[in-house]
Amino acid sequence: MRKGLSLKWVISGSLLLVIAMVLIIYNQLLPAYTEHGLRYTDSEAMEEEAQLFARHYQQDPTTPPPDNDFVKSALSKEALPKNIRDLLETTPSMAFGAVQYFGDVDSYDDYAGTVVLIHPLYDGKTLYMYDTRHDYEKDGEVETPLSDAYLEHELSMVSLISLAVFIPALIIIALLAWWVVRPLGRLTQWSASLESASAPADQRPHFIFREFNLLADSLNHSVQQVKAASLREERLLRYASHELRTSLAVLKANVELLAVQAGGELPPPLQRIERSVLNMQRIAETLLWMSRESPEALPEEAFDMRQLLNELIQEHRYLIGKRKIELILHISDEPCRLPLTACRIVVGNFLRNALQYSDDGSFQITFDQLQLRIVNRIRTPQKHQESADFGYGLGLVLMRQLCAKLGWHIEVVSEKNRFTVILKLSAQTPQQLPDATDT
Repeated sequence: MRKGLSLKWVISGSLLLVIAMVLIIYNQLLPAYTEHGLRYTDSEAMEEEAQLFARHYQQDPTTPPPDNDFVKSALSKEALPKNIRDLLETTPSMAFGAVQYFGDVDSYDDYAGTVVLIHPLYDGKTLYMYDTRHDYEKDGEVETPLSDAYLEHELSMVSLISLAVFIPALIIIALLAWWVVRPLGRLTQWSASLESASAPADQRPHFIFREFNLLADSLNHSVQQVKAASLREERLLRYASHELRTSLAVLKANVELLAVQAGGELPPPLQRIERSVLNMQRIAETLLWMSRESPEALPEEAFDMRQLLNELIQEHRYLIGKRKIELILHISDEPCRLPLTACRIVVGNFLRNALQYSDDGSFQITFDQLQLRIVNRIRTPQKHQESADFGYGLGLVLMRQLCAKLGWHIEVVSEKNRFTVILKLSAQTPQQLPDATDT
């Protein structure tokens, strides 16, 4: 079962989160702007009262200043009560519109300070107007049922508007996600069906959206190319399995015939041909085994690693030539039960490359607890050399793939004048083949 996030839920959840954040911000800003509205009402009412008084005062200087249950006034600072005069000597807590607030103004509902309006008159006098809310609130809260009912009605309307925005948005998001993601689900199901070799890659679904059709066409074209390449590879392997092994068998038979005619021992050129034919035969069989999609396990055999290494050293001793190489062997006598052909190919490949590119000096081969170590001295690479892999390049890639199939582990250590290959052998536990780029 494939695990992961569903695009439908990601889109729906993201849009709902955006709407929820908008509603939260809206609900947070609503009380603040409501409080601003109430302060604006204070400012507007007192300023309007002051303007009306100034108009009447200009017509009739005997007009008394406003004095009612909400505000009181005076035409000079000396006529104000002492507590108001003291407040005017201090810095106001906040100025809003035409009025000034004295006292704690953190919350309008809990505010019990004083609101003062200062308005100059035409004759040079100044009208001082201040609210008396803090006075009558001492005698108890005044009930305003009609106003409270209106406010509750408006707040309930705000809640209804929020729900009216959220629920339709939820429906629209669900429909949009279904409309957009449903074709993507069909595309996903169709692409998953292409994993089967017998699936008709040319019968793809058609979609409303152009982008999905382009993506489906591209995927369809890629799958057809892969299947065509797979068919070509199968034909190549089938031909190679027959033609290559037939040619190698003919070469091997003729080399053996020449050996009989030569009295049992071939001359050096024919010996090299015989070694090459044998090596090609083993590599061809192993590569054909590796190319199978689900290869069966190679047969394991009990053998002596010391004897195998001695045989491989004799087969590749000609690579030493005239160099002064001292072979140092430390081979344990522990029993081995491994795929003999694959083991011969891998170990022979490493041994051949090590002997071919080894410099004069010691050449160490150690085998203990199913771990083979080959250490050889190498010449210092020159700056003009394009590669310093000493022949291990492509061969090492193939050996890594073969060992990955067999569950073996390869470790390569390249030092200044020494090259070390460590091969850890174990029972067959096939793994996924690595890419050539991974090596």
